[in-house]
Amino acid sequence: MMACPASNSLVGGLIDTIDCHIRVLVQESFRDLVGPGTTFAAVLTAMLTIYIALIGYQLLLGRGNLRLTVLPVTALKIGLIMAFLTSWAAYQTVIFSFLFDGPRELVGVLLSPMGFGRDVYDGVEGAYMTLSVAAGVYGGQADAAANILQGGPMLGSGLLWLSALGLLLVTVGVILASKIVLGFLLAIGPVFIALFLFDTTRGLFDGWLRATIAFAIAPLAANVFAAAMLIMMSPFLSTLSENATAEVFDMGPIVTIGLIVAVFAIVMGMALRATATIAGGFDSARRGEAVASDVMMEMRFARQPSAAGAPLASEASRTDATPAAALVRRTEIVREAPQFERLAVNERLGQSYRRLSRAPLRTSGGHA
Repeated sequence: MMACPASNSLVGGLIDTIDCHIRVLVQESFRDLVGPGTTFAAVLTAMLTIYIALIGYQLLLGRGNLRLTVLPVTALKIGLIMAFLTSWAAYQTVIFSFLFDGPRELVGVLLSPMGFGRDVYDGVEGAYMTLSVAAGVYGGQADAAANILQGGPMLGSGLLWLSALGLLLVTVGVILASKIVLGFLLAIGPVFIALFLFDTTRGLFDGWLRATIAFAIAPLAANVFAAAMLIMMSPFLSTLSENATAEVFDMGPIVTIGLIVAVFAIVMGMALRATATIAGGFDSARRGEAVASDVMMEMRFARQPSAAGAPLASEASRTDATPAAALVRRTEIVREAPQFERLAVNERLGQSYRRLSRAPLRTSGGHA
């Protein structure tokens, strides 16, 4: 196993070390999971054999919904699954690099106009050092017998330590936790990619993909909001550093910095919830497209007339898959039914018939 170098940097070095360990973990897990002679490789071979046998059975007997037009899509699906599960280069390029390295590159693009360059790790570390140094200075000025509730340097030192720890938790803590969970999901990714093969197990793949996307976006959101927090804290950190250097105690910037950290802790929680909501829309979009296609199919069947001019009710009824589709079919049948003119209420049946008056019969004698 490749050794990851250690760094003396508090924030940037820690994150780089975690990234290195995650890369090694995912690569080694992929090799041990789908390598030749493994149990998963044998199971995957059996799954592909069963799947292809089912396709041949449907084509041979004409059962199921499989059509010749669907075969290219099915072949493409099998090819992609085999490519991702048999080649680390394909899995690394398309899945790992996109979900793990892609958000970091996007962070660099978003934060370049703010002056942070590649990331905000150096800024977070600088802010933490400023807060910790000021907390140490004010802690030395505090009286050991003083009560913290009375205010003064003791309270200011405590608030600065809490702000420094909160700053690390809402930035570095969120980023590290998201990356660790993302690494675990990418390590077991081949298992869920194989489950995409069958319709009955595709929901497990959808759940894995939603979770992976959510934890891939979370570090992106954490970096962006950390940059915004540092921009808002920058003038107050400068004032705090000047006061600590001159050993002048001022509670104003201390309270302001603590308030900013608390507000962005709430913002970070809302951002994580938003990323989960965004990732959760993957399955909803696919299900909505399926329902829409079912409705359009039912409408097409309902509008096709039969030989007698009536809708193909029997054909449409066999394809009723959802209540919405059934409602559309019934509506179309009623709409296309022949319309009859209603009789007037005041017109009696047979009133239009007029009995013809017969001329009297005459006999030869001239009498009727």
